[in-house]
Amino acid sequence: WIDQYPVTTQKYGEFVLDSGYTQQKYWSPEGWQWKTSKSITYREYWNNEEWNKSDYPVVGVSYYEAEAYAKWAGKRLPAEQEWEKAARSDDARKYPWGKEFDKSRCNSSESGIGHTTPVPQYSNGVSPYGCYDMAGNVLEWCASWYDESLSRRVVRGGSWGNRPMLLRVSNRDWFLASFRDGTIGFRLVQDVSNPLYFAL
Repeated sequence: WIDQYPVTTQKYGEFVLDSGYTQQKYWSPEGWQWKTSKSITYREYWNNEEWNKSDYPVVGVSYYEAEAYAKWAGKRLPAEQEWEKAARSDDARKYPWGKEFDKSRCNSSESGIGHTTPVPQYSNGVSPYGCYDMAGNVLEWCASWYDESLSRRVVRGGSWGNRPMLLRVSNRDWFLASFRDGTIGFRLVQDVSNPLYFAL
């Protein structure tokens, strides 16, 4: 199961207020080392009103922070294959809504907004599975490595600052796990337990 929306600033704030940055049990060893060595106590832009509207996607979080939030929430970050399946189903569409770009269906550079927008805003741009913002608004961290170097994490989906070509559901990009920016957020997935089978 994949979340319908990217994680919002309101939801992420619950993690922060629940002492998520001080409880090592939520963090990977690499993430905890990064956090402590850099004296990270909050996400980037924590005190910036422009990036803190409750129903906007959280930004300014590194891969490590997204990973820690996921563990706190009892979920995980999606593999990029899971992300792409949720963005376009089984057909050859280029964008979540179809084959042609339409700036009225997403928040991109073509929209001219210049910042993030509320996660439920583009109901006409949802994927076949009903997922919002899988093209534009924010790039989304995925659990997958970008290549065999195992040093860079995949991001998918394009952001409010990207052109249409970078918003295609097949497009992939990368950042170091420590990178934080106003164009990157994330959404989560949850594994579905197998149904119980009873012997007759």
